[in-house]
Amino acid sequence: MNTPDLSIPERILILKPSSLGDVVSAMPVLAGLKRTFPHARIAWMVTPGCAPILEGQAGLDEIILFDRRRFGRIGRNLGPTRDFITFCRNLRRRQFDWVIDLQGLFRSGFFARVTGADVRAGFADAREFAGIFYTHPISVQAKHTVARNIALVRELGIDADENDLTLTVTQEANAFVESFIAEHNLATGQYLVIAPGTRWVTKLYPRRHWRKVVAELSRDVPIVLTGSDDEGELCDDLTNGSERVFNLAGRTTLPQVAALIASAGAVVCCDSSANFIAPAVGTPFVTLIGPTRPERTGPPGPMGKAIVADIPCQGCLKRRCRHNTCMQLIDPEQVIAETQNAFSRRR
Repeated sequence: MNTPDLSIPERILILKPSSLGDVVSAMPVLAGLKRTFPHARIAWMVTPGCAPILEGQAGLDEIILFDRRRFGRIGRNLGPTRDFITFCRNLRRRQFDWVIDLQGLFRSGFFARVTGADVRAGFADAREFAGIFYTHPISVQAKHTVARNIALVRELGIDADENDLTLTVTQEANAFVESFIAEHNLATGQYLVIAPGTRWVTKLYPRRHWRKVVAELSRDVPIVLTGSDDEGELCDDLTNGSERVFNLAGRTTLPQVAALIASAGAVVCCDSSANFIAPAVGTPFVTLIGPTRPERTGPPGPMGKAIVADIPCQGCLKRRCRHNTCMQLIDPEQVIAETQNAFSRRR
């Protein structure tokens, strides 16, 4: 690796606004930056929806909220346009020395340029011409999103590695889990977390399969279902009145979800944020993968197991599909068996 001759930064900005799984996958960059530059002040630009997962994280000094929905109305509405101009001015006034753009889109590259930082680094293959804003476009060979983030900052001389994929669980979130466990007569490491939802319709596991998985696993171990408000009805359906299945969809904060996963015996999820939160808090997990590619967003590290249907179109990356065969063909019996194996490893 040929490390560029760069000055030691005093102020650093990480650009990784969303999504939640992508934000968690970038945690090694934060850890590496703080280890390499312990006296630097590090900020992270993130959307309000993802920001709570960064609260209380070691090494992070500031969270800058980027309201993508509001700023999406610039040029059409005076208020958002005025706020956007103020937002850009405030970025400039912070006088960042380094900006690390891990999003790789036009808007993130634009914000990197707005800062006026002397070092603006990002992926050389960034989309939407984001690279035109970088002083240091960096080519990486790694495929997995976690490995790509690490490879990028290593080219800048940052001491980061896969073991830096960690999340700090806040005391408040741990207190919530302790209260929940006591209230429902559960025990740490003796329940499963299932996160059935995901943002892509094509990544969803069929309900009939989830029902079988939940019904079978809950015979032996209690299950906690997590998800957003929008996934509450799905989780209600999977609960099916069972006293051993608890639906917390839409009833927890992101730090509380991280704490629930950290305290669980194992996690089962589709390709979603839980796929990154579980290894970041040290919990074995099983990920069900259909249209996405395991080598890019599959389980990072040794704690996870990917279940992938063996069909020619697997990994198509399509958000719409008429048949969704890749998820339909994942056998519930295999999911049950792999989850039991993961649970036994934690025990």
